Amino acid sequence: MSWDNARRLAADRVRARVLIVYVGGTVGMRRLEEANPASPLANVGAALLAEEIQDFGVEEGIAWTMLGLCDPEGGQVPPVDSSEVGPTHWLWIAQMLERHYGDFDGFVILHGTDTLAYTASALSFLCVNLAKPVVLTGSQLPIFALRSDARQNLLHALLVAGAKATGLPTVPEVTVCFANVLLRGNRARKASTSGWQGFASPNYPALGSLGERIRIHTDLVYPMPASDAAFYVGRALQDQVLDLTLFPGIQASQLRALLRQPDLKGLVLRAYGSGNAPGDPALLDCLGQAVSDGLTILVVTQCSEGRVDLGRYASSRGLLQRQLASGFDLTPEAALTKLMWVLANEKGAEVRAQLQQNQRGEQSYVRHEVRFEAGGEARELWELNGRAAGAVSRRGLEAAMLRLQVEGAENLRVELNERHILQLSDAPGGSVTDVTDGVRRYMVDDRPFHLRIRADQPFRLGQAELLLTAKA
Repeated sequence: MSWDNARRLAADRVRARVLIVYVGGTVGMRRLEEANPASPLANVGAALLAEEIQDFGVEEGIAWTMLGLCDPEGGQVPPVDSSEVGPTHWLWIAQMLERHYGDFDGFVILHGTDTLAYTASALSFLCVNLAKPVVLTGSQLPIFALRSDARQNLLHALLVAGAKATGLPTVPEVTVCFANVLLRGNRARKASTSGWQGFASPNYPALGSLGERIRIHTDLVYPMPASDAAFYVGRALQDQVLDLTLFPGIQASQLRALLRQPDLKGLVLRAYGSGNAPGDPALLDCLGQAVSDGLTILVVTQCSEGRVDLGRYASSRGLLQRQLASGFDLTPEAALTKLMWVLANEKGAEVRAQLQQNQRGEQSYVRHEVRFEAGGEARELWELNGRAAGAVSRRGLEAAMLRLQVEGAENLRVELNERHILQLSDAPGGSVTDVTDGVRRYMVDDRPFHLRIRADQPFRLGQAELLLTAKA
């Protein structure tokens, strides 16, 4: 069943059509006993909610239609508390967008605030070649409450989604519209349990401000896809993943028990600061063994803002040496949903490669891993060639780390493009070394990297990788 504002808006005045998908949440709740302030809130359904907003969009010429969440067969789903929302619902919402994409100019998703940032992030990855606004919003108080923030939030979301009628620039991405700001969906986080400014974007500026005037910062908006690129949505997410926060006193035995789950495919690891972790060899080896066994581990920071910079401190190099992927400045919500999406679509080494690339504006940095092929024999001199999968320039290079796995070598000398960049007096087993200055000085844009590694005696080279971090 659907609801709309057709009786308030003549057909000849329609300038834009917007679909409102009511998933659930506080926005559509009412007290079971209205006269009792202690009475719990309960969803009243879309009909009363639609009646409450009949005038919304009429002045601007926005014709809206409201639908409840539907499953893939078109069956109506009762309003869902946001604490219950998960990957199945994300896929259902995405499929609704796909089914109705040709009939509407924009979309508004009404959602509870607790997991709204997860849903926004998931939709950003699931929607491919999105050329229309998809705006998520909710409220801290029900729309029926006298002091509710719901009316402003919903109206603002409708105006952004109905850009064709309002004259605002089109924002062709998944966004969160809350209070007086428009945020990129996969950069948003819930910042307050009850304040009007319920969401924040700690690592990326707001896409727009909504005050007396609405301003869209077009230089920050994700680019419009090519005109001939067809919109479609992903059909799968890998939900066999975990989200773990490091804490003082964490034991390798605890971690080992967690990672032994037979179906586990991925882990988001919330590390300290810029990607630091305890130096306990047993703990680090437990993570390394899990990666060797096929588990994908994506590292993000526990801090509310900033980024992971694996290798910056010695306490993060253990994670880098064991081939954990860097999440840079991903929010935990974006990290988890991106991990689910990539695991469902990629295999093998491509999983880590794609995790470290910017897919939908969710991160400010990318990493290219230049792998050099080495053999099993022992040599005094290794000459290796490799090329980055993506474009990396000297000007755009932020950091470069050299990851080596050697056996039987001392006094290693490393050259890049026939120029000396590193001397290692002692390099037993594996090492990770910052070579940013040397790489920035001697790399040649758009050319392969030539690496020369020599020692005073023959040695085996198990691994050689340049890890190049650049601005996205």
